[in-house]
Amino acid sequence: MVTTTVTTTFHNPSRDRRREWQRATQLYRDTKQFCIDGWETGEFGMSVTTASIDNALYSAIQNQAIREAKSDYKKDGIVAYHASQPFAVNNQNWEIDRTDNGTLVVGFPCISGWWYTPIDVYDDIADDVARLVDGGVDRSRLQVYRRGDDWYCTFTVEYDAEMGDETVIGVDIGHNQLLAADAETGKSMLMSGREAKYVRRKYRSLRESLQQAGALRARNHVGNKEERRIRDLNHTASRRLIDWATQFENPVLKIEDLEGIRQGSDWRGVHSWHFHQLQEFVTYKAEQVGIRVEKVDPFETSQRCSTCGGEGTRDGDYFSCSECDRGRHADLNAAENIRQREGEPYTA
Repeated sequence: MVTTTVTTTFHNPSRDRRREWQRATQLYRDTKQFCIDGWETGEFGMSVTTASIDNALYSAIQNQAIREAKSDYKKDGIVAYHASQPFAVNNQNWEIDRTDNGTLVVGFPCISGWWYTPIDVYDDIADDVARLVDGGVDRSRLQVYRRGDDWYCTFTVEYDAEMGDETVIGVDIGHNQLLAADAETGKSMLMSGREAKYVRRKYRSLRESLQQAGALRARNHVGNKEERRIRDLNHTASRRLIDWATQFENPVLKIEDLEGIRQGSDWRGVHSWHFHQLQEFVTYKAEQVGIRVEKVDPFETSQRCSTCGGEGTRDGDYFSCSECDRGRHADLNAAENIRQREGEPYTA
């Protein structure tokens, strides 16, 4: 399966159209902020519906705003949205079509009704747009936003891949290397976990000292500071991984299914919340740029040789196979094993 993101400009939208889109952008942001504030104050529950939204947006857009706000709130808690927020329409409430004269138009509801507006079709998106118009292609929500004097729309399309169309990347999460990635092209990357280990050691020591002193409130405050530091590191690490992955043609990320790792095993360290959080950040950032993510069985990815499958030993960062004598960085060996395994689709 190939997933690509299409971004293009609307071609000379009228002044009335631009004004309505600008108004929709403001109302969309206000709707999301209304939901976040209501959940934070307890004014209403997470099951809020469009009946609670009092503005002129088309109901499908209100629903999409509620869904996005709910996702943001679950990931990040309190959110303050910026004025530049795009507005979005779910995948069932927009369409793309070709007029009798061959012009491609995108149609979607807004405030006063549906708008059908020509788009600019550049060479790098022509094939994906043609697939969408011809049918047989899945599409995502449509986002509409302004940059400078131009108005843009962006969406993803998904279709069955031909052999060789995808570049599979195995991703290992660990202690010494926060992330290790191995692509089937032969390229790889490592991201040190030194800072994350330092943060965890520092705050664990502080918590233990404060608990012994009976300062429970201060202990909880330290825990909150640790969470914020680790969250920042995980955001940075996941962003670097996605930026690196985008150099490849149609990348697919494979990660371990941490839910299958049990406490008491040699893998109990990666059962911690910060590793799960890093996986979630990788997954939703990948989805934002149209990269598919799959989960694989984590069994013995670090103990087996990625070349012959034989058992090996690890000495620090070095893995050596006792059967074929191959040696490689241990975390990259694990990432290669992950890349080679069959995966199941995973979403954030």
